[in-house]
Amino acid sequence: MAKRSLMTQLWRIQQSYTLLSLFLWGAVISLTATTYILPFEQRQLGIDPSMPGVVAATLILLFLAVFAALFLFGVVYDRYLRLWRDQLDVAYDRNPYAREKLMVKEILMWRHMFLPAMRATTSTNPEGRREIEFMEMWIAKSLANDSHIKRSVEEAERWIEARTEPGRK
Repeated sequence: MAKRSLMTQLWRIQQSYTLLSLFLWGAVISLTATTYILPFEQRQLGIDPSMPGVVAATLILLFLAVFAALFLFGVVYDRYLRLWRDQLDVAYDRNPYAREKLMVKEILMWRHMFLPAMRATTSTNPEGRREIEFMEMWIAKSLANDSHIKRSVEEAERWIEARTEPGRK
């Protein structure tokens, strides 16, 4: 239970860090660049930095420019460079559950939802019967080859029928 709670908190930090980092980087870069931008404004544009609101307006404009640049970089990275897609392909290829193994929820859904519905609707259709046999064979093979999946399916079915939390008696 403590491990799950810790992982949930870490996940929340990771998810919020993405947006938080955009704001923090925007603020840091804005504050750093202000010392260079204010003299530029004074020389090139003739704006006096001691006027009320000039520093604040400069910081806000710098922040928006940096934020937009970081956001634009993210869009270009996602839409055009697509560097992360190769990572997904590798993760998919290395995941045995993505191709030949069935996950516990898939087995439960097939056993208790899809197969009964298919049996009821395809009783005379030989192609439908072949598909049912194929899925039953796939489920049986998944359960026979992985004792963890088999144990998890049995535990989930017992939990659903007993209406208690898994791991509790």
